[in-house]
Amino acid sequence: MRLSIINRNLIFSSLAIVLLIIGWHFAALKINHSLLLPAPAAVFREVGQLITTGDFWRHLGATLWRGLTGFMISFLLGLILGYLSGRSATVRSFLRPLIIFIRSTPSMSLIILSLIWFKGELVAIFVIFLVVFPIIIQNTSEGILNVSNDLKELFLVYRIKKRHQIMALYLPSIVPYLAAGIATGMGIMWKILIAAEVLSYPSWGIGVQMDLARVYLQTEKVFAWTLVVMTIGIIFDYLLDYFLRKPFLTWKGASDV
Repeated sequence: MRLSIINRNLIFSSLAIVLLIIGWHFAALKINHSLLLPAPAAVFREVGQLITTGDFWRHLGATLWRGLTGFMISFLLGLILGYLSGRSATVRSFLRPLIIFIRSTPSMSLIILSLIWFKGELVAIFVIFLVVFPIIIQNTSEGILNVSNDLKELFLVYRIKKRHQIMALYLPSIVPYLAAGIATGMGIMWKILIAAEVLSYPSWGIGVQMDLARVYLQTEKVFAWTLVVMTIGIIFDYLLDYFLRKPFLTWKGASDV
């Protein structure tokens, strides 16, 4: 039954993509100007040509390295501070103004300030850290705050060690919140990452190639690189679903039996 559900979801997902491409194709025919909106076939050909070049993989690797480095720093620090925030009202009150301040600051302001403070290679990493960091803190804190008080008392009565409390009590509670935070953070990360690369102009990166394509009026190449970034985002979303969301549902279902 589970396999049939997966197959059905795959069919509907594929259908949505096909309909999107068909709509794109007819829109390109209607506009009839490749500089404004190239046809899907031209863009897919451009993607094929990009993939066969050695520089493509260097640009892709550089962008992935910046994105994942900034994300992992924000994730680890946000997880620790989010846990402390959920456990302590004092820490929560102390961190709240900082979180509001960072979340309220326009992303473009963060990028511009980063351009002043850092070299091109570090701009994207720093901005991604600042943008994702408050999301992870808040979601982790919410997960800790939603732990059942009855379970907390039960663990205290039996004097369960702190390490076992984290693994058996707090971790299952924060996983769904953390999954939502990671999904939201990664969705924002790809957008911020490309914008930061466009403005900071590092030696290697997808954002740089997109801006060069814009300068030379190579719209097909802009669309091709955009499809590459979108594909990366989809792959990471499915990986997140496979390694975090589904294991949690299985774990929760087993614990409820």
